[in-house]
Amino acid sequence: MNATKTRQQILDAAQRIIETEGIIRLTTKEIAREAQCAEGTLFNQFGSKEELCIAVVLENSPKFKDKIARMRPGTRPVARNLEAIALASIRFSEKLIPLGVTLLADAKLLARHRRSMAEGGSGPKEVFDLMAGYLDGERRLGRIGRNVKPSSVAALLFGSCFYWAFIRQAMGRNLFAMKDQEFVTGLVETLMRGLLPTPLARAAGKPPRRTIRV
Repeated sequence: MNATKTRQQILDAAQRIIETEGIIRLTTKEIAREAQCAEGTLFNQFGSKEELCIAVVLENSPKFKDKIARMRPGTRPVARNLEAIALASIRFSEKLIPLGVTLLADAKLLARHRRSMAEGGSGPKEVFDLMAGYLDGERRLGRIGRNVKPSSVAALLFGSCFYWAFIRQAMGRNLFAMKDQEFVTGLVETLMRGLLPTPLARAAGKPPRRTIRV
């Protein structure tokens, strides 16, 4: 097995243990057993368990970022693109939350993670910038309103999806009796009423302004 495949196998094994058993079971012995490799192989790829934990976070995030980066303004309906991004955000949040708990529970590990992000220029802002870039492109094409603030839209979408995933992990079920697709469809529909240019927003169901007569 080549080194790249072995590395990914170890990363996947560590994430599975965190998601199913929690941080207590995350030992190098258990990771090696789950990855079906020797502990020595694990340390050949990662200097320590802490380095492995950081790698799990940093090497999973590009998959989510790539999803947003592939979105091209002017292609497909805006709502359909936002739904795809929202679903990807939920999937990423489901993987990130257990790992985030691992980082927050260890001050030294958290400090190393912060340094890694600072040195590599990575972090949550990358995702917000990609989303803002996509929305800005749609705004320039006139497919969303000129007064839309891309960073605010990104915060509303990502924040809602993260909370949806967090509640599910905390409660063991969805907050409302609906599947992810139904949730993101409703979320995006609500956002779109505020994103569309004014005439289109009215056509989409925005109630007309009433004139109050005295």
